[in-house]
Amino acid sequence: MRNESDEFSNSLSTEHPKAKKALRLKEVSDYLVTIQYQNQFAAIEDLKDKLNKAEQEKKRIEADLRHKQELITAKKRELNDEEKGARKVNEYLNNFFGHQFLTIEAKKDKVVGEESKRIRFEIIRDGKKAYHLSEGECSLLAFCYFLAKLDDIDTKDSKPIIWIDDPISSLDGNHIFFVYSLLSTEVVSSGRFEQLFVSTHNLDFLKYLKRLSGKFIDVDGKKKDYQKGYFIITRQDKTSTIGVMPHYLKEYVTEFNYLFHQIHKCAAIDFIDDTNYTTFYNFGNNARKFFEVYLYYKYPDQGMMEETLRLFFGEEKIPAVLTDRINNEYSHLCGVFERGATPIEVPEMQTAARQIIARLKEDRDQYLALLNSVGENKEHLEGKAVTTEGAP
Repeated sequence: MRNESDEFSNSLSTEHPKAKKALRLKEVSDYLVTIQYQNQFAAIEDLKDKLNKAEQEKKRIEADLRHKQELITAKKRELNDEEKGARKVNEYLNNFFGHQFLTIEAKKDKVVGEESKRIRFEIIRDGKKAYHLSEGECSLLAFCYFLAKLDDIDTKDSKPIIWIDDPISSLDGNHIFFVYSLLSTEVVSSGRFEQLFVSTHNLDFLKYLKRLSGKFIDVDGKKKDYQKGYFIITRQDKTSTIGVMPHYLKEYVTEFNYLFHQIHKCAAIDFIDDTNYTTFYNFGNNARKFFEVYLYYKYPDQGMMEETLRLFFGEEKIPAVLTDRINNEYSHLCGVFERGATPIEVPEMQTAARQIIARLKEDRDQYLALLNSVGENKEHLEGKAVTTEGAP
């Protein structure tokens, strides 16, 4: 028994780890049985198979989607018919500008290493490729091409913000009006923009731009007039600033309207103060320039002479002589240096202004049109007595 006891004692160092391992494995075995490890493992393997199949299906769908997107892009390219755009440009050139001898043609070039074709345009003059286009022709082609691009698949129905920079550069008077007509009919009237900016340095084109008008439908479904603003860019050295356009440029269609407005204001003033004295100081020049324009169209066979003024004022000679004196003496020094040191005689100025207005009123249609052109109420002077003698 002693020998057995000693032998057992000596084997404890090796038997103890074996017992611990057997106990641990027993606990693990019991735990695996409890959680049904084999079933869980089988389920995990099944899920892995499903995941692999799902990833393969995802890759297939993505490949199919890419293929369909490529087809859509190809169809869009087919819809974006450059040949149709070229015909539209030619329509603008022929119908609006009368350029029967200048056309544009779309050419397709095969791109090396690619399946697609590159589109380029050729300018044709009298059936031959055109070279050495003038600046005006380049401007016309660029403007017509821009309008045609508004109909392509990428722009149509998108209402873009449009900026047109001086579209009438190097164009003559007829082309300036045609550019305005295209702008009015193809852009403004159709409402194909979110905002429209047009820049120009040409006063004739500015005159036409003031006529642009149109309506848009607001969120309530009501038609409202477009809001218009006029600005001027002033450059000083290397810096440019944008400011509100001066009143004399924004409000008056022509200088003739401005000159009439100045005469009208001179005749309507009740009291002379520091806010309106310049109307009288400038009256001589304004009246002279007004008569140069007005009398030329009324009496094209006459010059700017005293006899023409008498024709304008009729039988009364005093207004004609008085107006001729103001137009000549007060708009020039006429060799009399002292005239430049003499204060302006306000009564004479206003008397002449009222006589001119009284004479213009005889042609009521034209007078009312002139009043409307400068934004004046036609009743403003109806109640004022027009005197032909003495101070007003």
